[in-house]
Amino acid sequence: MARKTWVLDTDTKGTGANMVPLEKKHADKERSGASRRRRTVPAVQPDRGEPAKWSAALPPGHVRKKTTGEIGKLQAIDPKAGTATVLWLKRGAASTVPISAISRR
Repeated sequence: MARKTWVLDTDTKGTGANMVPLEKKHADKERSGASRRRRTVPAVQPDRGEPAKWSAALPPGHVRKKTTGEIGKLQAIDPKAGTATVLWLKRGAASTVPISAISRR
């Protein structure tokens, strides 16, 4: 007596699935054409060379963090050190960041 290998057929509509012999599963695929293959869609990666574009203009005295887009109120600028002290509105905490890390856009 020959043994049959059974597989779970999940190509049915709805929530049900059936156990079918492996030979039947392969025969169904050959009849319907090429086997169904799922195509993977590549994830969209932001272009690092181009600055992010934002829709709203910032009020006077406010800046935006280039990497995350977080908005903060500019408190002080130290041109010798190349840093700026910013009060971040979302967190409510102040931090010192390089001037190159913030933007008025």
